[in-house]
Amino acid sequence: MKRAGRTSYDEYPFASTYEGGTKLPANQRTITWVNKQENNSQGGATTWRRQFHVMDDDPFYVIV
Repeated sequence: MKRAGRTSYDEYPFASTYEGGTKLPANQRTITWVNKQENNSQGGATTWRRQFHVMDDDPFYVIV
């Protein structure tokens, strides 16, 4: 991963959500290695919540 420039990990559910981090069991979350600069630039980007009117404690789903 280091050779590919992927030295940081990204998690789902998002760390900034109530379900994020290690709050859910391992079989209900995932972590993948990503480019550190990309992860840092997108990690704090929470403007999408305002854009789509997702308020605190609102349920939402992600389509990939």
